[in-house]
Amino acid sequence: MAIGACPLTKVDKILIATDGSEAAKFAAQAAVELAKPCGSTVYAICVAEVPIFAAEFVETLPQLIDAIEKRAKQALNDVKAVADKVGVKCETISYTGPEPYKYIVDEAIKNSVDLIILGKKGVMLGAVGKKVIGNAPCKVLVVPVGATLNFDKILIATDGSVYSQIAASEAIGIAKRFNSELIAVSVAKKDENIPYAEESVKMVKEAAEREGVKIQTVVAKGEPFEQIVDVANKNAVGLIVMGTYGRTGIEKFFMGSVTERVIGTSARPVIVVRKK
Repeated sequence: MAIGACPLTKVDKILIATDGSEAAKFAAQAAVELAKPCGSTVYAICVAEVPIFAAEFVETLPQLIDAIEKRAKQALNDVKAVADKVGVKCETISYTGPEPYKYIVDEAIKNSVDLIILGKKGVMLGAVGKKVIGNAPCKVLVVPVGATLNFDKILIATDGSVYSQIAASEAIGIAKRFNSELIAVSVAKKDENIPYAEESVKMVKEAAEREGVKIQTVVAKGEPFEQIVDVANKNAVGLIVMGTYGRTGIEKFFMGSVTERVIGTSARPVIVVRKK
């Protein structure tokens, strides 16, 4: 699908993390589709992952390293070819080492990127993806295999927290630029949480209406991630927008568990907006 206008605010630089898999190729396609109307530069990064335990055998296993690096080079060439085809500027970055998420996050910080795009196959985001989202300095878009970027209908999940309000502001901005239909959902686990959920969607509704954005609100009851995915499916939304916790220290890479579970179970693209 060709995107006519740039849906997001300020996406001068997009970082795509690839490992050459089907999921990564799908994400690369989405990155280029987004970069074209936004005039973004794409940075493609691939980390040839050498497990920590293999480090001591590096001298005796040059063939292993060589094979891993060759695969990484091919993965980057594939992304560059997709970008070149439509005239999107693409720079490639490669590393060899353990813990790929650290290199991905470091490059995002170093290049002041505005958006990281990750692929996902089935329910597998993988440990690297989870840690990237938890530690990213910017928005992260997760694109499942088979999904297309579509901004006609956007779902914003809110719990009334400051993290949700920042995500809602992003969702409203996209909806305004694309004349999208916006659906705000808040989930109450128990009956006594319903007034709070109602207040949460009301805040988003008022903010959207101030911007002239059409919005409907849904208050659901049950397990939050299941209800959010259910509402997204019933309304055939093209994008789910969520916040994450901006915690620090050892807990930093555990994103909000609801956000993590929505990403894991939804077949729709999810953008995670974080508190600066």
